[in-house]
Amino acid sequence: MFAAVSRALMLTTVGSLAALAQATHLAFPVPLPDVAVASDVRFGTVGGVPLMMDVYQRPREAGKLRAALVFFNRASGAPDRQSPLYVGWARSAASRDLAGIVPDLRSGSEARDFEALIEYLTRHGGDIGVDTAAIAVYAASGNVATAFPLLEDPRQTAIKAAVIYYGTAPITTFRRDLPVLYVRAGLDRPNVNEEILTLASRAITQNAPVTLLNHATGYHGFELFNDDDATHDVISRTLTFVVHATWAGYRSALALGLPEAAAAGTMETGDYHDAASLYANLVRNRRDDARLRLAYGEALLADHQFATACTLLDSLKGKSLGARDLAVPASRACAQAGKGDAAIAWIASIPEQFRPMSLASDPAFAAIQARSDFRALFPRR
Repeated sequence: MFAAVSRALMLTTVGSLAALAQATHLAFPVPLPDVAVASDVRFGTVGGVPLMMDVYQRPREAGKLRAALVFFNRASGAPDRQSPLYVGWARSAASRDLAGIVPDLRSGSEARDFEALIEYLTRHGGDIGVDTAAIAVYAASGNVATAFPLLEDPRQTAIKAAVIYYGTAPITTFRRDLPVLYVRAGLDRPNVNEEILTLASRAITQNAPVTLLNHATGYHGFELFNDDDATHDVISRTLTFVVHATWAGYRSALALGLPEAAAAGTMETGDYHDAASLYANLVRNRRDDARLRLAYGEALLADHQFATACTLLDSLKGKSLGARDLAVPASRACAQAGKGDAAIAWIASIPEQFRPMSLASDPAFAAIQARSDFRALFPRR
């Protein structure tokens, strides 16, 4: 599937590049009179070839560092870096008080060149006004196949946010510490959009911080081809995302929540034993957190640790949890632990109007379904 999508993206990209040669501006009407450009800033040497970048930002202010948005695009030398699309993007980023960076990333050497760029920015970003703790990367179309796997590599901790436009890559595991804005062009080729939905669904199932933004009326390369208010809104929301996702407060909140996010993601992917272990570690430090203990109990239930789950969930009575939220897993756990009376009591505690009728035929209650007191809980409606 990915190979077919890659071919489709290649053909689409060729067409986009042909149109790009005639394009004069990014479809984003924003005044940019005060954007300064530092051209041909050397960021490294790879294979004996010096690599340069252009940095777009508002005039420097003493002591101020700006979050950076790096544009991952195949480029080699100043002429390539003058692409109207990426110049427009970099200037638009600068209008939101970001530093827009357009680097040399040579065809066939993109990964090595990108590594050199990130190493330079983390070591010397402050010298050019960049906050080294707030680096985001944008990649679109055919560039996504190379960029997205690099960005999702858990070793790329210097990258704090990513923007992915209408492209795909063979990714199986997503970082939970990397907020991603995944933008879909609704008028793109069907197989491309099918793979985008597959990847986005995989990321969300893993509880990775991925946001899917659908530009329903946009073509592939809509920043060039759809100069309308819908496109302006998508670009504006993209830049707002970068500002917020690289903000220190957001990064701190994301880092603080990672252990519990990982446990929830592991539960969603069906790794129940690992999920129970992760929740057990969390509960040791947060014994009074009823919501966390409920999640732990559900993980124990899914891992078939029925007796332990029944006991744990029973301890949550009176902890202000939703009657159905607690009683459904508790009744299932207790029934499968051989505690039929406790299971029936849990089901009875759910107000009848909120009691799921599906419990009547739930296999978890096979051992007690013939009991009259169980059947009485599910009168015909």
